[in-house]
Amino acid sequence: MNPGTWGYSAGNMLHCRIRCPLALALLGASALLAGCTQNSDTARAQREARAQARAGAQAATDQLAAAGAAADDLVAAVSSADTATPVSLRFKLPEQPRVGKPLQLQLALAQAPGLEIDAMHVSLQPREGLDVQTTRTIDYIGPPIGATQLMQVIVVPSQTGVLGLAVTVLVDSAGTSVVRSFTIPLIAIEPAP
Repeated sequence: MNPGTWGYSAGNMLHCRIRCPLALALLGASALLAGCTQNSDTARAQREARAQARAGAQAATDQLAAAGAAADDLVAAVSSADTATPVSLRFKLPEQPRVGKPLQLQLALAQAPGLEIDAMHVSLQPREGLDVQTTRTIDYIGPPIGATQLMQVIVVPSQTGVLGLAVTVLVDSAGTSVVRSFTIPLIAIEPAP
């Protein structure tokens, strides 16, 4: 067969032999650069994700420290548990409870140090003469170890005298469940004239 019938001359074939390996080398180099760019983008994304995780962990630590500091000026709720408990409850009254006036209680539910808790279910039960205006159940799933959970509860006394708010906490940890009950005593007085 004559090479000229295919449209090739000896010069074209020589030119193709030189150009084809060069094109293949350029194609390989561009693929290598694309792979390097992709790897550097992946590495950059991983560095950014690690930096965000560190910042998030620091923010969580700061929040836990603030919650612990806020819980220091609270009063311990009354508990009937005489054994070591996985949680403790403290509270703060901003003012004297008055009949018919909403009162915002600050509650702090502290976990025992080093105890990993899977979930906590908090239930609020007002005693006679007291009404709870906020949600009566609160769930915490997978709280950080040693965390303190802060809660705001609004109550309204409907009569004078010693009233109470019962708080029951169901703690799920390591395949077991423990219930702890607390009482927050409130002495309500007549509204101011």
